Amino acid sequence: MKKLIVLVILLSCTVAFAADDTEVHKNFQNFCKEWVSIIKKNKPNQVFCKGNKGVYIAEYSTLTDQHDAAIKRTVVKKTPYIGILKYREKIFKCSAATRERALAGPFTVANERLVTELFVYQDGKWQW
Repeated sequence: MKKLIVLVILLSCTVAFAADDTEVHKNFQNFCKEWVSIIKKNKPNQVFCKGNKGVYIAEYSTLTDQHDAAIKRTVVKKTPYIGILKYREKIFKCSAATRERALAGPFTVANERLVTELFVYQDGKWQW
């Protein structure tokens, strides 16, 4: 009988943790969508141009529409979850003899990189 009670308690805790994990994961998905939209909104206005020995290189970056989000439990009570967000960032460049021509384009994809960001779940919400 004691074994049955312990088993019921363990199963109840497991189901509670699974439900909690599901809700936290859903919250993280929404958090990531908001975070990516904030980054996307701020990125297009940031074109940088630098010159060296008569060659000017203008550059900007954008995020791709796809991203992956996952959560992991921790052993720390204050921050019980870590959220992992991965997305791709494309870097566009244009080089020219003058700053104005470099900024005018045309820009081509010069590089693409995978970005990984970590977030903590604290006080019932995701922190940035």
